[in-house]
Amino acid sequence: MLRPVRTRWFEMLVARDALAPAVGALARSGHVELETRAEVQAPLCLPQLQALMDEYQRLARRYHAYWPKTGFRSAVRSASPTEVLNAGLAQLRAWEQVAAPRVQELESCTAEQAELRLVQMLVTGLQDPMPDLALLEGAGPALATRLFVFPPGVDSWILPGSLLHRRVEAGKRSFLLVVGTAAELAALQTDLAEAKGRAVALPAGLHGDRAALLEQIKRRLSDTDRRSVRLGWELAALSRRHGLTRVLAEIRLLEWFMTKVSGLPVTDNFAWVSGWTDDLDGTRLRAELARAGVAALLQPTEPPRDADPPLVLRNPRWARPFELFTRMLGTPGADEADPSRVVAVLAPLLFGYMFGDVGQGLVLVVAGMLLRRRWPLFEVLVVNGLAAVMFGFLFGSVFGREDLIAPLWVRPIEHPVDILLVPLVGGAVIMVLGLLLRALESFWRGQLGRWWLTDAALLVLYVSILAAPFFSIAALVAVAALLWYLTGALLCTPGKRWLGLLAAAGSLVETLLQLLMNTLSFVRVGAFALAHAGLSLAFNTLAAATDHAIVGVLLLLLGNLVVIMLEGLVVTVQTTRLILFEFFIRFLQGSGRVFRPLAAPRFEL
Repeated sequence: MLRPVRTRWFEMLVARDALAPAVGALARSGHVELETRAEVQAPLCLPQLQALMDEYQRLARRYHAYWPKTGFRSAVRSASPTEVLNAGLAQLRAWEQVAAPRVQELESCTAEQAELRLVQMLVTGLQDPMPDLALLEGAGPALATRLFVFPPGVDSWILPGSLLHRRVEAGKRSFLLVVGTAAELAALQTDLAEAKGRAVALPAGLHGDRAALLEQIKRRLSDTDRRSVRLGWELAALSRRHGLTRVLAEIRLLEWFMTKVSGLPVTDNFAWVSGWTDDLDGTRLRAELARAGVAALLQPTEPPRDADPPLVLRNPRWARPFELFTRMLGTPGADEADPSRVVAVLAPLLFGYMFGDVGQGLVLVVAGMLLRRRWPLFEVLVVNGLAAVMFGFLFGSVFGREDLIAPLWVRPIEHPVDILLVPLVGGAVIMVLGLLLRALESFWRGQLGRWWLTDAALLVLYVSILAAPFFSIAALVAVAALLWYLTGALLCTPGKRWLGLLAAAGSLVETLLQLLMNTLSFVRVGAFALAHAGLSLAFNTLAAATDHAIVGVLLLLLGNLVVIMLEGLVVTVQTTRLILFEFFIRFLQGSGRVFRPLAAPRFEL
């Protein structure tokens, strides 16, 4: 239950022509890490495909915005990679011949719309009589007209005195309309480019006053919109006619395959895929292959000799979010305990004790429920928030107010000693739990006898030292445990036993001091609970001291916001620190090999 699970070795035989779709289906399952047997490796090299793939990349750079979005579910046709690429490129070339003029026209419409909207913004922003754009357009041959537009924040430039110009602020942009000689305007365009100024072509044929110009621009925008919609429908129809959804899916799958899979053993007709999977019976892998329409023979089998299988954590739904703490130190080894289920209880208790408040805890619950849809990691925040609500009832605190509900236990400010002693006792329990998990690991390694000789004595000695202030017999137990430990160290040290005994005594002193210091570290849990209550009380006192109700409400809102964000961050850091550096160091090394599933192809553009 507390032990990580070894992944299984699998092997799959598939037709060579279906190799790319098969590997893509395995990757999409998220349950496969590929690894090739060294004794049968014969890399699948596809250098002859690079020239074809380069041509595809050229087409993609030019036209990808006009291609349909697709996923690799459409790539179900089994054929050789060369056949797939040649056939796909033939379809793309045929599509390009008929689609290129429409793409150019659509891009022209888009550019014209952008220019028309900028001119519309300029005309709308002009308050003075509007100059006739037809006259400006026809100025020449000695004179020319330029319109420049600048992004927000650019508000200063120097113009030669020989140029006629007008500056207009409209729509958070700055416009500059300039009349001068062609040479002067060319030089000005170069200078203004350094100030992020962009020249905009004045659309031909616009004339009249402001109202007439706005009406003409509106008609042209409507016309370009209709043309753009028509061209979009025509390009979509051409994509369907040339089967681009399937073609692109197949080519992109090959592209992903050539990038991610460096070598697989192959023959003229078949390919051999092998690796590790956490789908121990292969059910999900077979289902994914069937969904992709790939015929393959897949079976779990014995791994290669001296193989180091990756390990995965198998926990119930309620404990999985807390695997985060375990993974911070790596994956537990095959003979190490997976503490995720234990942490799923300890972390909320520590967090809730330091952040005990009903109202603020509910805020964390709501925030966690909203954020976990996008980031599942925030599910931890939901559980910690519920723990904060529980301790809020114990402390009688609602948004820092202690006059709304009666505490089920004590108020932290009124009973600071109790608040500090409880986490101290809890820290001792956590230390004992860590030592017991170490005993479990010794049992898995077949070293339980050695544990009884030394580590068991250490556990008894630690507990007896903690109990000595309360029970007089604990001192005798401590002496007996010390003799037990030294005797065990002598039995476990062959050869130079007295030197080994001195080393064991030094190690015992160091370990005991570490255990006691680690136990004292949990007093900070109570200290942060007092700090949280004190900070909340300070804001409530400020709010109560003001004579203005609105100011008081604002102070309460600000205070709770500061407490939730600042204290929430500090308490999260302290909870993580206590678990990692006080609890995990007793038994966890993270020596296991991490399972790294093959990344699934993503083909959407």
